[in-house]
Amino acid sequence: MGFSAQANFLSFKNKFILLTLVFFSAAGCASRIKIKQDPFYESFFEKTSLIMTKQEIEVYKHIPDKESKQEFIEEFWKIRDPDPLTGENEAKTEFEARVEYANKWFSDWEPNIGKDIRENKKSEQGWNSDRGRIYIVLGPPDSVVFDGMDLHFDQNRNWMTARRSTREEWFYNRYRLWIEFQITGMANWKINTNFSELSQALESAKLNWISSAYQGDVKRIFKFKAEFKNDRIIIKIPVSRISYEEKEQKLSSEFRIKISVYLNHKKIDEIEEKKFLSESQEELLAKRNVIFEVTYKPTLKGPYYFDIVVEDLKSLSVSKYRGFAKHTLKK
Repeated sequence: MGFSAQANFLSFKNKFILLTLVFFSAAGCASRIKIKQDPFYESFFEKTSLIMTKQEIEVYKHIPDKESKQEFIEEFWKIRDPDPLTGENEAKTEFEARVEYANKWFSDWEPNIGKDIRENKKSEQGWNSDRGRIYIVLGPPDSVVFDGMDLHFDQNRNWMTARRSTREEWFYNRYRLWIEFQITGMANWKINTNFSELSQALESAKLNWISSAYQGDVKRIFKFKAEFKNDRIIIKIPVSRISYEEKEQKLSSEFRIKISVYLNHKKIDEIEEKKFLSESQEELLAKRNVIFEVTYKPTLKGPYYFDIVVEDLKSLSVSKYRGFAKHTLKK
């Protein structure tokens, strides 16, 4: 291999590794959660992490109990439901359909023509392939070229064409994106494309999963800072992320704070308080954060974990925020 060819190969390899770290970081998170025996790993997080925002992944990793995880899952799909008035969550249905399609067509399979796809055990991993992950996040491409031949393409594909192909090119007009996949000597399909453009498209698509009713508030989800200091749980919420009601020339807000206290990974206490805020616009603009304090005095030695849910009672859309704080009592 000449120097130029070797340099190009290394450049491609480095770009592929970078993309793997950026786009598929959820897979690494998933592995760590699985070790902790997350009850919803296979039914929810394993695949759904592909369309989660980074903030959502970080929060889910730190939720310690089953009930809180169930609450997270309900909220996750709620903000992605395009029409809450129907009995079906169309976004969830579409997601599941994409996973099924990926399992059917993007696995390392020998085609079981005429058989139920569930009989093909290898099909279970199609969602976790390069093609499968991109298909799940971005959806069906606008057109596909097989081995340089611009054949008619529909979502049903063709078993023999799919089996014989060694290269696929996917085109997404809405993202101005071209993606190429090639089959390797190990019969695995790998991606070969412009990584910066693909990364931008993937991040944009994750936000597109969220319902338009919540698009303006999506950056507010799970956003506050918390710490434990001097027997107090201190919660700092950015002023820009609070909903207000104007009353008597003042801006007022109301919050419900629920804190689950864990010691050595076991829940030992629960705190619930309401906090009120009423200040003039000038006073609020002079601040960066609104600070609330909740008193709690640890009495037993060991590591404490505080699972904190703050609900903005004045918000008309996304209202719940989640965070955590830690403390270790040594004496």
